[in-house]
Amino acid sequence: MTLFIIGLTLFFIPHFYSAVRSRAEGKDKRVSIGEAKYMGTYSVITLIGFVLMIWGYTPIPDGPSLYEGPHELHHYSWVFMLPAFILLAAAYTPLGYIKRSVQHPMMHGTLIWAIFHLALGGDLKRIILFGAFAAYAIISLAGGYKRGTDFKGVKPNFMGDILAIIVGLVITGAFMHGGHQVLFGTSPF
Repeated sequence: MTLFIIGLTLFFIPHFYSAVRSRAEGKDKRVSIGEAKYMGTYSVITLIGFVLMIWGYTPIPDGPSLYEGPHELHHYSWVFMLPAFILLAAAYTPLGYIKRSVQHPMMHGTLIWAIFHLALGGDLKRIILFGAFAAYAIISLAGGYKRGTDFKGVKPNFMGDILAIIVGLVITGAFMHGGHQVLFGTSPF
């Protein structure tokens, strides 16, 4: 569990910092140290954290379940994961109506993903993992909505939405048809 917690910590410290850092002129570290250095440091730390999180999570035996969600929920996982993956994809596609209306699609997608996994039930390691992602998404959304977006004056394009929907469908289909089992050792059903 130690490696898992170290990985979570390394993964989330840069994320939480980025969510709450000052963006005021003269106080923004991303500007003062330079975009390349900031993003390089951010990327290296989060990648190391992600790898340690996975290495640490996998060997932890499932502990006693602290609660059980409705078993039927497993059969509807695609209903929740499809919009989550569409929103995650929308964060990386050209500005479409989805991204413009949701404003922070990655965090909304992450929140849906985390809450759904928490709703399925959980032992301590799952609650820590998905709870951390849910907490981060909520904090990031609060900061993001307070700051606003830079979409003003940019006309959305349906192509961004079409790409996000296609990517979301493909990823959801891949996870529902064996991908989740291969990557994480559990069936989504």
